[in-house]
Amino acid sequence: MESDPFIVLRDGKADRMGKERTVGSTEHSTHARQGKLVPTESVSRALLELTAKAKRDSGYRFRSLYREIDLRMLYDCFRLLKPKAASGVDGVRYSDYEKDLDANLRSLLGRLASHRYRAQLVRRKHISKGNGKTRPLGIPALEDKIVQMAARRLLEAIFEADFSDESMGYRMGRGARDASQKLRNQLFDSRCHWVVEADIEGFFDNMDHDWLIRMLEQRVADRHYIRLIRKWLKAGIMEEDGVIRNPTTGTPQGGIISPVLANIYLHYALDLWVERVVGKGCEGQVVYQRYADDFVLGFEYGHEAEIFFVNLSSRLAKFGLSLAMEKSGVIRFSRLDLKRSRCFTYLGFGFYWARTRRGKRTIKRRTNKKKLQNALKSLKNWIRDNRSVPLKRLVATIRSKFRGHFNYYGVIGNSPMLSQFFNASRWIIHRALNDRSQKKSYDWTGFKQMWKTLDIPNPKIIERCPTQCYPQPPR
Repeated sequence: MESDPFIVLRDGKADRMGKERTVGSTEHSTHARQGKLVPTESVSRALLELTAKAKRDSGYRFRSLYREIDLRMLYDCFRLLKPKAASGVDGVRYSDYEKDLDANLRSLLGRLASHRYRAQLVRRKHISKGNGKTRPLGIPALEDKIVQMAARRLLEAIFEADFSDESMGYRMGRGARDASQKLRNQLFDSRCHWVVEADIEGFFDNMDHDWLIRMLEQRVADRHYIRLIRKWLKAGIMEEDGVIRNPTTGTPQGGIISPVLANIYLHYALDLWVERVVGKGCEGQVVYQRYADDFVLGFEYGHEAEIFFVNLSSRLAKFGLSLAMEKSGVIRFSRLDLKRSRCFTYLGFGFYWARTRRGKRTIKRRTNKKKLQNALKSLKNWIRDNRSVPLKRLVATIRSKFRGHFNYYGVIGNSPMLSQFFNASRWIIHRALNDRSQKKSYDWTGFKQMWKTLDIPNPKIIERCPTQCYPQPPR
């Protein structure tokens, strides 16, 4: 199942698209209307042209991408940012930058054109994962976010033509819940009886910069654009205690350009290997899906699953990556052996074989127990920290939290876990409301009556199958 560490290495042609316009050119791109910057050309048209060219010629290498970052692109990218997002080390917020937007963007463009643009430090913020661990997020400065958004859109336009259909994370129109449904249907329709579940240890912190640049150069022949990417990769990170760290590997998780860089890295390191080497080298059927750095493979034969799992570690090691062994392994997952079939976790769901009410075998999904516990713990901590907030404002957020939980976990067959979350959450809220004063505000009967007036969503199955919920198994 093993092959060269880099499957595709092209010496293709280079595109001169955009040669007629320099990075500093603003002619015919924008004009002032009532003091505001308004794009007069469609940025989307240029992106569509890149995508069309990439699809027509899989060996094409694009030149002059740096020149595509013009004033209209910067303007559009600024509008795509979240206005209420946290600020970076510069402390500049969206609203502050917007006050003199035209002058600010023209100044930024001038620095890009003269190659005086410098990436600022990335502010590190540690977010609790609910299991005693934290997830380190990187928050770039506002101008870095704008330019990263532009670079990201260009990369997505090009590499979208190359990405595998089984790469589901960080791509337009491919949500996590839809990905879990697709995997469920693929495993059900397949002859797979073994599953390899895998998670990469500290993926965003361990991406090798040299490998990443080499991968980008398979499609990009613009040295100025590549240099721009290197600036963000090498940007220092300011920790919460003020210590500055200069990374030699990885890209900050939370950076705007990080998701597409992650997909490009794993496209060459993993997706192509699974598609062109593993899949073709197995006698039995293989099912594969990846969402960001989490991925699952189904195998028809157990020995082929074991061989793949052994080879997987060495494959990832060639690209500076390693498996999180506590989250990875080979399990039995078969309709022919329900007693020994185990449950595996993917995208917050537990996948397992079970029987329907009519006795038919099917694959069901349920909320992962750790995810449920973390959701309840998060609700408890939030309502404790906001117990002095007026009830009307509390209810608006509670309504949003319930709706978000049911929208994601409201999949077919998960009603018991939805009800468990609903009932446990009500007890947490009931207790928190009574703790707001020395006098008990509600008994349980009174609380249930009050609850009916709050318009809190009830547990609901959101997911709908396009055909039938339980397709017939393969013969």
